[in-house]
Amino acid sequence: MFKNYKDEGHIIGIKEQHNIMIFIGNGFDISVLRKYRDDGLVSSYSKFYDFLCYKGFNEDNMLYKKMREDKSNGKENWSDFECSLGELLKNSASANVLEDALKEMQSMFLLFLNEIVTPEVLLKLNDDIAKKQWGKKALSVFLGDLSQEDYEKMDFPEKTGHYHMYNYVFVNFNYTSLFDNYIYLDKYQFEPHPYKTVDTNFDFHPNPNGFSKMGMDERTVWSSFVMVDTIHPHGYQNIPRSLLFGIENNEYVSDRVLNRFNKSYWVQSNQKYKSYFDDVSLFIIYGTSIGETDNWWWKNVYNCLLNGNSELIIYFYCNGCVEKDNVKQMFVKACKIEAS
Repeated sequence: MFKNYKDEGHIIGIKEQHNIMIFIGNGFDISVLRKYRDDGLVSSYSKFYDFLCYKGFNEDNMLYKKMREDKSNGKENWSDFECSLGELLKNSASANVLEDALKEMQSMFLLFLNEIVTPEVLLKLNDDIAKKQWGKKALSVFLGDLSQEDYEKMDFPEKTGHYHMYNYVFVNFNYTSLFDNYIYLDKYQFEPHPYKTVDTNFDFHPNPNGFSKMGMDERTVWSSFVMVDTIHPHGYQNIPRSLLFGIENNEYVSDRVLNRFNKSYWVQSNQKYKSYFDDVSLFIIYGTSIGETDNWWWKNVYNCLLNGNSELIIYFYCNGCVEKDNVKQMFVKACKIEAS
């Protein structure tokens, strides 16, 4: 759950605490790899498929066969790959054979990650973050990414103020350390206790673009506190056994065999992360395809929004123009809730 820094008393002077949960998808890793690799090799689903072909992967692997079929049908997202697991199970594929195929695929995916996320890439990213203070800026001025229309619809900026705690938890759906590197507050851009008389260590900008908000403009800066934590619910590159691919189907929960393909079962989502949703001020979704295979997370976000105490920002990039309403409907569909 979110730690309550306001009431625990170890940090003096906190007036209010804002819990902010941010979901990071593969779009972030792809952006970083495009910037720091010259060969165009990124962590996309299509590049992984090409990697399997290049390595002469097992032609009899059930998932590899399905990937070839999906490629011919224009499927190109990691969520498509995970949905293929569900399709195979619906078509009466042997669960044991599918698990073996998935284990074999997991090993190849680790080799793929190790080939593209090299120490050289990490060091280049590391140097730029320290010089340009990207991590600190991402935490303090992210509201500057919003259009005037979207910004003025939000309640969150007006809830902020001096001596507030901004408590960030990043749910990193990626398996790499690229984002962890990006958001880490190192000694070149962050001082835990810069002042002698107060514990504040962070400046939050509630209105970076100077849009219309009562009592705030682009010069408004709140003297604040910050805490950052990152979790990897789907596993971590340095722990090969932890790399998790799966689906989310409530109908499988009561079936001991099929439930093994539900991601929330292995992640222990209810036990570990359900309590995070008790008190969230703001959700942000960045770089994900908002796939149905992560619907445990999306449904919990949706329920918080219904309760009226939370707001949601979705960063959604695509090659063509996408209407905001279409993105909203995509999110609702991923929740597996009927839109009203």
